[in-house]
This record gives sequence, structure tokens and C-alpha cells, in this order.
Amino acid sequence: MSQLAWALDWAARGFSVFPLKKGTKTPLHQGWVASATADQNAVRRMWTDPVTGVERAYNIGVLTNDLVVLDVDVKNGKNGLVEYQNLGGHFDTLTVATPSGGYHAYFAGPDSANVSLSDAVDVRSHNGYVVGPGSVLDDIPGTHGAGVYSLVRDVLLQWVPPLIQPKLVGTHERRSAAPALDLDRPEAVAAATNYLSSERPAIEGQGGDNHTFTVAARLVREYALSPDMAVWLLWEHWNPRCSPPWNPDELRAKVENAQLYGHADAAKLDPNVAYAAVGEIAPPPSVFVQIAAGFGNAHAPDTITKRPWMLDRVLMARETTLLLAAGSAGKSSVSLAIVAHMAVGRSFGKYTARVACKSIVYNGEDDVVEQSRRLIAVCAAYGLDYDEVRQNVMLLSADDFDLRIVNSEGRTPIENTAVVNQWIDLASRQDIGLIVYDPMVDVHNVDEGDNPAMNFVMRTLHKIGKAANVASLVLHHTTKAGNTRNEERVGNMDIARGASAIVYKSRIAFTLINASLTDCETYGLQESERNTWVRMDDAKMNLTLADTDPVWFRKQGHKLQTGDVVGVLHLTDLTKDTTPLRVRIANVLMDTMTTNGQASMPVGQCVAVLKVEEPLLANKTDIDIRKRVEGLFATPIEIRGRTLHAKRDGEGPNSKLIVVMT
Repeated sequence: MSQLAWALDWAARGFSVFPLKKGTKTPLHQGWVASATADQNAVRRMWTDPVTGVERAYNIGVLTNDLVVLDVDVKNGKNGLVEYQNLGGHFDTLTVATPSGGYHAYFAGPDSANVSLSDAVDVRSHNGYVVGPGSVLDDIPGTHGAGVYSLVRDVLLQWVPPLIQPKLVGTHERRSAAPALDLDRPEAVAAATNYLSSERPAIEGQGGDNHTFTVAARLVREYALSPDMAVWLLWEHWNPRCSPPWNPDELRAKVENAQLYGHADAAKLDPNVAYAAVGEIAPPPSVFVQIAAGFGNAHAPDTITKRPWMLDRVLMARETTLLLAAGSAGKSSVSLAIVAHMAVGRSFGKYTARVACKSIVYNGEDDVVEQSRRLIAVCAAYGLDYDEVRQNVMLLSADDFDLRIVNSEGRTPIENTAVVNQWIDLASRQDIGLIVYDPMVDVHNVDEGDNPAMNFVMRTLHKIGKAANVASLVLHHTTKAGNTRNEERVGNMDIARGASAIVYKSRIAFTLINASLTDCETYGLQESERNTWVRMDDAKMNLTLADTDPVWFRKQGHKLQTGDVVGVLHLTDLTKDTTPLRVRIANVLMDTMTTNGQASMPVGQCVAVLKVEEPLLANKTDIDIRKRVEGLFATPIEIRGRTLHAKRDGEGPNSKLIVVMT
């Protein structure tokens, strides 16, 4: 089996894997903790060249979070098998043999610190990793040869041996006079690993002792790592290059001294605290805690609370709403209208406001000045007090900062954790209830057509909304219409541009589309004014029943004090009414009959006339026009002192439809 096949097999078993550099135990990318995944498609992408499609011979790293892997070492004369047996260990569990003759024994167990149980037996658990089966080392320490990690016992994971469990150490947290910092964050571990892989080794006689102290101090101080994690990372990624290498006890003594006497800034290099505003984020609970609910855990009826609607059918706390529209369709105007109404707690048309709240609007295309122009115009169009509204709105743009909540390494999406945490901290402030992302494409840099990547983006948006307890309104572009008619696009969530995960991961979605020719007929609009009318339709409603009636907006221009004219979509009542079309067609037919001296007109002649004279019918089929004439004038219409009526010129199958003027 190839390395990719082994990676897929290990991922199928539920292990999170990531690529290691070919022939080594070193992670390929810095963000290996965050990128580790059990998703089959993501694994294939990690092990495949994105340009050529050629499979890469990367070794397999296995993230050991929520596992206890006991690393039994026998190289360099170590007696790991005897020490492991004396500790109470066994191999009656999933076991992988290492090229040097040792073993990785996989157990289920509590998330633990990476520590040494003896000189030759180490624990790999929280934010640690082991090399997976199928991996090949180019150079095995002590043998100067190549070797393969092989699966030697393929059985279900057993719980960690009872004599070893008491020796496990819980994950640590440092406390001091300064605010508490979580140790061993995934991003900090990844960054420290990358640092150690390129840091020069300690050489005896060349200041090696002081250099080791400095390196250790950076880990425990600047990267905010626990001593156990620091020792393990040094042992795995730095110590083998030192001359001579430190033994475990010497290395631990260096780390403990560095923790006590080092003067580097705490957490200076931890990506999670790159921004002073970021608060402490608790680590996620163990998967065993998350699934421990059991049967009968459904809530009793009298304990169920109401859904937290903020704007009925549009915005819900901790949920994501999509507004799908083509470029320049007016989605920014509609979103600002919603923001303005939420600022003062006013209902938006048929959508009832349940709260008044502050909003953050991030616009990746317009600066704050242009957004302000639009907000002024919106408030004027809807009769809202601009000064009151703007006190409850924070406008941000890409000129202020680049809000990329998800980046990518190759084709692998990576959460920009520092920015996400800062964003959550900002949105968690009192009275903030809504974040607008305008448009979504400006808050990530992954492939918009990649379903796993966009699924990751949508989950990150949901994570932010849930953590900050806010609603998220995400503006997203639609595909180009091409040959499709507007009638086929209204309320159709599949017109969203990019991956289907964008819509499927949202709970509420709307389309914003210009009026169609059919709308002009149905609502009595002139074809010439069609593009001044815009309809908003339900496209997805997981949390309530869908409404078949659209909400209508009319484009208006509002003149600012500067003389600039800003377009606004103004909410407008529009009811179905075929009377205008009926009157226009009646006038055309009566004028034609009067000119020709006719008292009646065969329907075929009516069709020919209307295809020329009535723009709304110009592109209709003859059959469609015949049906409209028959339907519109089945009941006589009186106009200009005369009556127009569609009827049959006789009885039986040979009768013909004519329009009679009396």
C-alpha cells in the first residue's frame, strides 16, 4: 500500500492524519495540528499534487488528541520492552512497529500531557503525534538504513492499562499575576515545531549549554508550552541534531530552569494571543465527554424555549442567513436597511423585529465613507433617524484590516485562529446582535468551488456566531444567469456561486433578483421599468415554513448634501394585478380593429399584432399568447365606451376563437 492508501485507511478508522515530509518524522506544514483530519477527500488532497494530480510519498502523522499512544523505544541500547512490561503495559490493542524495533501501542484514554514514563517509554497524547503505519524513514537512528512503520496487531483500541493510567499527567495551564494563558494551544505547538526544525543545534564547546537554555526558554515562555510538551518537542525535533544529544533528565532540567528563570515575554510567539484583545478561549471538551449523553436525552416539552428570532424569518441568534444576489443587485443596500431597522428595533416590512441591537458590518469592497453614504440614503428612504442609527452600527472595511477567518495551505483550509478569536471578542460586546459579511468571498482565501474547504469556512462563520451569540448575515454572489430566465432563479438556492456546501451549511437563505417579464404581467408593471423592481424570495427555510410570496423593493435614488446620488432599495408593497396588462392589450386590439374597419378579429391575427405591439408578449410563443388573450378577455372589458370580448364563433369542434368589439 502507498502512503496515501495508509493515510486513507487510518482516517477511515477515525484517526486525524496530516502529512510528514518524505522520509522523515517532520510535519510538512507548520499548521499540522489544525489541519489534521479524518475527512477522506481532504486527506486525498493533502497527499496529491494540486497541479499534476500525482500522489506524493509523504509520511503519515497521526494526531494523538483524545488518545493515549505509548511509545516504546529500543534504539541506542534502550530496554523499552522490559520497562513497558514493568509499568504494566501490554500489546493487546492496536499496535504499530517502528523501523528501529520499537512499538506504538494505541489506547483509548483521557487527553493527557506528553511525558516520559521511563527512559524508554513515552506518552503521546494532547497535541502530540506519532508516525503512522506505511511511513518510510530514510535514515533510522543507530542503523543508517531505511525502514517502514508496520501494523503488527490490528485489533480494536483498548482502554489504557490500569497500572499506567494513574501515571498519566493532565494537560497544564499556567497561572500568574498576569491573565491566565492556556498552554499547549495547537497553533503554538505547530509554530514551535516549525521553529525547532530550523533552529541550530547545541554543540559542546560552542556555547551549547547556554544555547539549550535559550531554546527551552523560548518554548516555555514565548510559545506558552508546558514543560512536558517542551521536553517532547525538543526530544523529537531538535535534540537528535545536538552534539552530543542531551539525555531526557538533562533536557527536562534545562526546560524547568528555563521556566523558572527565563525572561522572555510570556506567550509572545503564541499565535492565539497575537492580539491583545483576544480573551482566553477554553479548550474543547474531550470527545468522550461530548458523546456521553445517552438515551432519553431529548428535552421535555415544558423545557423547550422559543427559537431566538431577532428578525422573524430572517435573522436568528447563533445562525447564519445567506442573501444571494448578482453583483450590483442591491444586496448591500438591503443589508444596511436591515441593520438600520435592527438598530432602532423597528420591524422590516412583514418581518417583525423582536429586539433592537447593534451591528457590525464588514465590507470588503467599499470603504467606510462609501458605506456611510449608503447608510444615510437608507435612513432617508425609510424615515429613520440617521444619528440614532449610526450610534448602533460599526462599519468596517478591507482598508481597516483584512478579515480572513480562513486561510489555506495548498488546498487545506486553516482557521486564522488569532483573527477568529479577536473577532469573537469584538462581537461578544454588550448589545451586539448582528454581523454582516459583505461579501463572503472577502473573508477567506480558499477555493470557492471546493466543498470541503467551503464547508470549513461556513463552520467557522457558524462558530463565530455561536461563540459571540450573534446572528450572521452573509452576502454571497450568484452564478451568472446565462440562458436561464429570472423565473427559474427566484427562490432557487442552487444559483449560489461556488460549492453547494455554502447553502447547505446555512439554515436560512434568500435570493434577490430583478423582476422578470412574468412578474411584469402578474403585477401590472411596464416592461421598461422592470429593472427598477427587485424581489426577495425564500430560498431555504430550515427553521420555519417557507413563504411563496416575495418581498418587493423598488430602486430609488437619494441625493446627499454633497450632491451625490445614492441608489437605495426601498421596501414597497406590490400586489398581483393583471388589469394594466389587460387594458393595454385591449387598447392595441381595439385600435387595430378600428383602423381595419373590423368588428372582430381571429385569435391568430391577435397573436401577430400583439407580438409586435406589446413588449411583454414579444418573446412568448403563439400558444402562450392565445391562452393569455382567451384568459384575459373571457370576461368582457369595457373601455373607451366599447366592449371587448373573446368568444367562439360557433359551436362544435370547428368553431374558432375570435375577439369581438361591440
